[in-house]
Amino acid sequence: MSTSIYIVLFAHQAWWIDLNGTSEGPYSSLEAAMAEAVAQAAATSRQGGRSEVRISGPGYDNKLIYQSADRSSLGRAVAETRR
Repeated sequence: MSTSIYIVLFAHQAWWIDLNGTSEGPYSSLEAAMAEAVAQAAATSRQGGRSEVRISGPGYDNKLIYQSADRSSLGRAVAETRR
């Protein structure tokens, strides 16, 4: 199963969300973009998919901020330690 990776990035003086080469935005702030990306990733997880949210922008170097947990206990434990 593949993982949907939502990337919150800073470009053209604004924050955007990228998923598989498709951008959504601009967002008024990093916090707004992060909240929307996590909401979308969580929805993907509720539908049975795996997802992550990463930030790539000033002061961030591909920082992981959200990761869905696999259905196994080990997967959930690993995901919790990465938050």
